[in-house]
Amino acid sequence: MSGNEIEKEDAAILEKNLRTISTRIRREGRKVLRDFPITPAQFDVLQVLFFNGEKRMSDISRWLGITKSTTTGLVKRLIDADLVERKRSDKDRRSFIIDISDSGRTLIENVIDRRVEYLKSVMTEIKSDQVKALEVIVKNLIEIMDSKKANE
Repeated sequence: MSGNEIEKEDAAILEKNLRTISTRIRREGRKVLRDFPITPAQFDVLQVLFFNGEKRMSDISRWLGITKSTTTGLVKRLIDADLVERKRSDKDRRSFIIDISDSGRTLIENVIDRRVEYLKSVMTEIKSDQVKALEVIVKNLIEIMDSKKANE
């Protein structure tokens, strides 16, 4: 194996380990949701709006890979819970834009805080130079993935 080659078995092990880490961090963060009447699917909508800004209903559907009717139901319940807001589009008065509300933003921030605290507690078992090396490697992976995505 040369410097830039990786065996399929090694990639499979790495994929499984990264998936396990992601699942555990996500699961820990979602413990915050126990105090709120919100489903994981509704939380996914909130995340799209939190990280990507306001969207049209059809954009949310495409982003999550779900039907427009499913998106409509999720968004309606989020509006009823005061976690998102529906407003007329400035560009097209016939269409509506969905945006996260202040309370929705606070909810997402609480989930992120819980995830960060969990990761911090786990990382105390790892030497600081290894944590820094991991940060660099993960950042490099993201940059490579972003450049591959841009070239698609």
